[in-house]
Amino acid sequence: MLNWDDVLTAAPTLVTRESDGELVVVLPEQGKFVVLNATGARVLALADGTRTLREIADTLSAKFGAEPVQVAGDVLRFAQSLVERGALHVRKVM
Repeated sequence: MLNWDDVLTAAPTLVTRESDGELVVVLPEQGKFVVLNATGARVLALADGTRTLREIADTLSAKFGAEPVQVAGDVLRFAQSLVERGALHVRKVM
């Protein structure tokens, strides 16, 4: 299970393509793909190995003027699903 201090990064084999305002994320090792809306694509872009989940949620909350508690829960659940699918990895912080 993820926690707020986890730092995420895209899987090294991840391939993305933008199409009709959505981001298609291809997981070649699994032979699967995921289609993300603009918000999901932003989460993936922010998961660049430099930000914690808390920082990603705070960034999105400020950008969209949304309630931080709601955004935080959504980001945590979404990030967990991308980790489970192999699109994101938890970067070990020393």
